[in-house]
Amino acid sequence: MLAPRLLEPAAQELLNYSGDRSATDVARTARELLDSRFDSCTFTYVLMRAFDVEFHAACEAARWHEFDNGPRSLSDADLETLLRPWLARN
Repeated sequence: MLAPRLLEPAAQELLNYSGDRSATDVARTARELLDSRFDSCTFTYVLMRAFDVEFHAACEAARWHEFDNGPRSLSDADLETLLRPWLARN
């Protein structure tokens, strides 16, 4: 994983993201912001920093189907339900 200071700008920009703040839009924006630095660890980190997402929920969010096509991947609806409590606060 990259040094946290390298991920802080992405976390701050994600927090300031002015889209409709759906979980899928936040996840896609995080992927765009992180670009080649994007992986499950960096995504987990920026979710936790930007929205205070609880660690286990952020790890589970990294299983979203656009990031992970495995048998336990999350659908868009699952991601929305999972992250709703944290995105609604901001």
